Amino acid sequence: MYSNLIKNTFALALLAASVGNAMAADSVDVKVIGQIIPAACTPTISGGGVIDYGNIKASTLAADAYTTLPEMQLDFSLVCDAPAKVALKAINGRPGTLAGATETATGAGIAPVTMFNTPGNAAVVGLNLDGAATIGGYGVRIAADTVTADGNTVDTIVQDNNYSTAGTYIKRTSGSLYASQGRVLTWAAPGTLTPVAFKVLAGKLGVQAYINKASALDLTHVIHLDGLTTLEVVYL
Repeated sequence: MYSNLIKNTFALALLAASVGNAMAADSVDVKVIGQIIPAACTPTISGGGVIDYGNIKASTLAADAYTTLPEMQLDFSLVCDAPAKVALKAINGRPGTLAGATETATGAGIAPVTMFNTPGNAAVVGLNLDGAATIGGYGVRIAADTVTADGNTVDTIVQDNNYSTAGTYIKRTSGSLYASQGRVLTWAAPGTLTPVAFKVLAGKLGVQAYINKASALDLTHVIHLDGLTTLEVVYL
């Protein structure tokens, strides 16, 4: 619902600007917009949504390589007041701070290390800056093998690139919420690629971080990991 409020406010702001610039015109359009959604859905994460790696000793960091931290998981749920088809979209709150990778327009890049025990192309975002130095990066996923919808096992499917219109979904066993080209993530009955409606979705949210090379950081003072991801509910 929050995303819908943002869109409506933005549209009204544009309308106000249009009216202001057209005071001398003979006519002006009034547009009425919005959308009717089947249900209100609320995401919840245990622990207040905080992944805390605690105190990391500087002496444990590799001097000229990235140091990968273990994956940490929290309970995740998405509860709707009526059956609804919804997806999740991850929004990076620390753009321009990713270590060891080039960010795309979405603020994500390809990890320079293996993430979630899967070598290859995991998308990650930044852990903010310490002065001018990038601290590291992290990935976020809804662990696919943990997810149930109304108590039933489901497959995790994603749509990359253009998530504003209907498109082709593909199965993703990693459950990663980030992709270098933008992504929404939803769920389908096993073996299918059509999003299912549900009232209660439950699973594990996993986060794995890595730290920049020690040689790139000033380790004479405390450095605070400061990643921020917003999970937005998208109504399909």
